[in-house]
Amino acid sequence: MKQNGCDCPSPETSGSNKGLRLNLINEDSEHLVSRPSTSVERNEPHKDHGPSWSQGPKTLKFLNFCRQLALGNLFGILGRIIGTYPLAFCIAALILATSSMGLYKMKLQDRVRDGYTPSTSPSRYETDVFREFLGSDGDPIMTTVLFRAKDGSSMHRLEYLEEVVRIHRFIRYNLSFEYVDGENKSPPERVRFADICGLFCDSNVAIDYFTDALRDESERTKAGKSRSSSTNLSYPIALLSGYELHLERNFYGVKQEDDLDYKADLYNSSSKDEDPNLVTPIRYIKAVVMVFRGDITRKGDEQKMAQWEMTLYKYSRENFTSDRLEFLMLGSEIVDYEMNQDAQKTVPYFAIGFSAMLLFVFTTVIFSSLFYGVFDSIKFLLAFATTLCPVLAITSTFGILAIVQMRTNTIMLIMPFLIMGIGVNDAFLMIHSWHRTSKQGIPVDVRLGLVLEDVGPSITITTLTNVITFSIGSLTPTPEIQLFCIATATALGFAYIYSLVLFVPVMYLASVYENRNVHSLAAELPKKQEKSDFFSKTTRIYSKILQHKFFTYSLLIGVLVYWYFAILGTLTIKSKLDTEKILPRDTPIRTPHEVIMRLVWNEYYPVTVFVNNPLDIRRADKLDRLYSMLAEFEEMKLCRGKEFTNIWLRDYIKYCKEHEFDFDFYSDDGAAATTKAAPFSETGLNYKRLKEFLSSPFYKHYNSFLRLVNTSSELDAPVSKFMFVITFHNTSSNWDQRIQLMQDWRAIADKYSDLNVTVWETNGMFVDQMLSLKRLTLTTCLLTLGCMAVVCGVFIQNPLSVLTATAAILSISLGVIGYLSWWHLDLDPATMCAVLMSIGMSVDFTAHVAYHFQLAEQSEIREGKIFRAQLLSQNDKLEHTLKSVAWPMTQAGISTVISILPLICLQNYIPLVFVKTISLVVIWGLFHGLVLLPAFLVVMPKKWLEANCYRMIFDKATASAMNELDSNEPEETKSALIISHDKDLENEFSLGTLSRLDKSDDQTH
Repeated sequence: MKQNGCDCPSPETSGSNKGLRLNLINEDSEHLVSRPSTSVERNEPHKDHGPSWSQGPKTLKFLNFCRQLALGNLFGILGRIIGTYPLAFCIAALILATSSMGLYKMKLQDRVRDGYTPSTSPSRYETDVFREFLGSDGDPIMTTVLFRAKDGSSMHRLEYLEEVVRIHRFIRYNLSFEYVDGENKSPPERVRFADICGLFCDSNVAIDYFTDALRDESERTKAGKSRSSSTNLSYPIALLSGYELHLERNFYGVKQEDDLDYKADLYNSSSKDEDPNLVTPIRYIKAVVMVFRGDITRKGDEQKMAQWEMTLYKYSRENFTSDRLEFLMLGSEIVDYEMNQDAQKTVPYFAIGFSAMLLFVFTTVIFSSLFYGVFDSIKFLLAFATTLCPVLAITSTFGILAIVQMRTNTIMLIMPFLIMGIGVNDAFLMIHSWHRTSKQGIPVDVRLGLVLEDVGPSITITTLTNVITFSIGSLTPTPEIQLFCIATATALGFAYIYSLVLFVPVMYLASVYENRNVHSLAAELPKKQEKSDFFSKTTRIYSKILQHKFFTYSLLIGVLVYWYFAILGTLTIKSKLDTEKILPRDTPIRTPHEVIMRLVWNEYYPVTVFVNNPLDIRRADKLDRLYSMLAEFEEMKLCRGKEFTNIWLRDYIKYCKEHEFDFDFYSDDGAAATTKAAPFSETGLNYKRLKEFLSSPFYKHYNSFLRLVNTSSELDAPVSKFMFVITFHNTSSNWDQRIQLMQDWRAIADKYSDLNVTVWETNGMFVDQMLSLKRLTLTTCLLTLGCMAVVCGVFIQNPLSVLTATAAILSISLGVIGYLSWWHLDLDPATMCAVLMSIGMSVDFTAHVAYHFQLAEQSEIREGKIFRAQLLSQNDKLEHTLKSVAWPMTQAGISTVISILPLICLQNYIPLVFVKTISLVVIWGLFHGLVLLPAFLVVMPKKWLEANCYRMIFDKATASAMNELDSNEPEETKSALIISHDKDLENEFSLGTLSRLDKSDDQTH
């Protein structure tokens, strides 16, 4: 029978062609030369193939149509479409690139304090309790200011303390900034700290009181008068006019005359005329510290406090001058600002990395074109397009994120280096496949179809798994990691889209230009054949090495050693957040951070305890519960003692004992405090003097510690909730100590649920970051690995290939984490992002190999015609896989390292984490992709690798339908159906679909 000018077997003679497995399409892709028979043996007994899907020939046609919807066929069609309408796809790429215009709205902002803390962590709840107690609309913002003597001597010299007091008053009342409310468009207003401090305005008043007392006592001594008997300027608790004044919150590194390590010649530097040692036992103060906290109770107060902090920071850096004092400060807004400033330094290194990678891409693309004998000037455009796609992906990502008002953090600025490395992988694979089809005399659209059919499925698998990896990462409850993962997933998706809608049209242009410059195709083919033979010979030698028994045993020993150290390193990696590492190396805030870590936290490490249920001090059982809880906190090993606990109740009891009369010194008219008898009390305590107590200048700071309510009855307690502060010390050694403290505090609070106790500490969020890192990393990695296995299963469809690819990804990930541990890195937020990235990148080194190895045939072009050649042995599969992916995979690995290598020059922690991680991913990825995975797959039985889940399903369904047809339809109908089915297949080939006719066709038809 003849169809379309070609001899084709008729149904009657098809039995003789059952073993024929060579498919051919001419250069017009219109004529099917030969194919397996699709006829059914009439004398074949009917077999039970399970339940019938449907009745009649329509089911058979539909099933055969579904069989042709392989991913490779679909990409072949896409390549033909792009080759037919390249300009339309270029216009689409141009429209997509306009999203980059959103870059001008990009907002660079970090949240170092709470951005890496899971939203489900206890510290989030504790912070909410803190905010609710204060009636705050925003997060608690605290700014720490430190003063040290420039000459290294003591800060307790009177002239030094007086200058500190002057600066304190300037900061509170004079330093201002112009605040503009962008939402309400109200006129600008000048804002001072005194306008937003609320109940916290007098937090540092102890410095003023001590300085005034020191001056008064010094003047009395100079005048020859005796010192006041009610004043004792000692440390840590001074006595002023009979009232206790706590100094441990403001003075640090204090040495007194009776301290064992006190050395007079080292610490004394005051003149005898103004020697404070005459009136105080204090001999040395290393630093004076002030803490400024705003009362965030109204909308806009948080922004005002943040802006005030930055105003003060700029003043300390640019305007402050003093011959005596060193002005240091630290705050969350300052840390974010310095991190952003340092992140912007990556821009020139990105330019260097981009230039180096561009040079590498140009070199390799031109080398490949010279190797295949197709070099011309258009190859420079092709090389440029290779790097342009990831660049557009990066700018489009930042543009769209800015348009939807998502901020950009520091870690997101590492993403461009990652995308530049990964983004060129798809282009390398397409160029390699494209070069192998050069000078074959086939139309450009068919050639692009062949290229996409060859590499389209594998680049789709890697892109999809990468996007899924980071999409899962974006579901983590950690805000900063969410932003990084969202940006990376988006950029990877854009890189894939640009590769199809921009790079493939550029390949079309290069193909047209290449065809026009081919003057003597017959003369060029022998040269190309020689180079192809050289490449094949090299591949053949390497394949034999991989299959040699000595190499196999050596590889097994090497892999076992690799796994041993990888697993050991993974199990021993420490979950640790070293804030000193995260800070930039040359930032000015490293000094105050070190002072706080080494000095302040060693002497004063407070925890705030909230009692959120009303407590009636007149009831013995309630008071006993409070005292019991206090005792548990104060008996902890690192607690400084009950005398350092800042709780209003003890001072109130002391005040009531010292003022048994009813006259109120602090009221405006001097009237009696109360004229009514106090209600009955089991403890002898009542609230009748609470108002005058809170009016005392020595105790008025307790107003911020209490929440009072108006009561209708004297039997009701006026205190609805309160807080107190317990002081700990010797916590500067490591974070493990602080983590244990936080866990012990929470355990005590949980025991007193009847009082509704909550603890809050400024480092609580950092503690929760470290407590959650291992669990969060393990959960995310396992979930990501599972999703990647599902994706590979959907697209690769061979169970063994899916299992080996997944196992290789797991092996690479273990190697990265384990050897990062041996490289002296801890598990912190930066490392967690890098680990997620490594899982995604490892797919690029495994999925390509697994996909190509499970193919049963390959496309070959001979004399302008496209053949389907069977891969008959495992060695054929190995050589085909190495020819297809070895060189592009090597290019991708080297380009990835080249793009990120310049970050080493920054010598900052976060960039170095990514450099080390990417280096390990490339090393272990190339090892698994080019050595371990091929060596393992080549020894597997061929039938295991060719088992296709979808193919088996459709084969069974088709057989069932054909048997149903065989038993119910007359001979004429079956013959007509078979001929119609043959024509459908020919039409599919004439449309350019490079369909496979599987072995199962011989068994089914």
